[in-house]
Amino acid sequence: MLQLSQENLFLHCQASTKQEAIRQAAAALEQGGYVKNGFFTAMLARENSVSTYLGAGIALPHCAREATDLVIKTGFQVFQFPQGVSWGKGKVAFIVVAVAAKENEHLQVIADIADLLGDEWKSTLLAQAASKSDFIRLFEQAEY
Repeated sequence: MLQLSQENLFLHCQASTKQEAIRQAAAALEQGGYVKNGFFTAMLARENSVSTYLGAGIALPHCAREATDLVIKTGFQVFQFPQGVSWGKGKVAFIVVAVAAKENEHLQVIADIADLLGDEWKSTLLAQAASKSDFIRLFEQAEY
């Protein structure tokens, strides 16, 4: 099971565009020691190729496979956008999970996160969580 730590959780974020949200996520991944400089460009290239919006208010931006050399270590960080961020074509992300993964490890991380967050009711509760401890409790809860 995926474990979310308080240092990898960012509440009450704001962004006017998905590019701005991805920039925030890439900067936090870099600051957290997960990726090298240039990861934002790789995430944006992946997003421009295929949207990382999953549905239920969840987006999982990550880099294209060709850019995994920018990944120092596999991990993820979670960003709550209570007002939502337009992800294009009428889609709004309230929870953005930025993934950094070497080689094909991202597939398992994304699958695990999708399993945890595949419920629209759960993502609504997460978007409204007021504290990190409440968010983590809801995030790690398997079912509703």
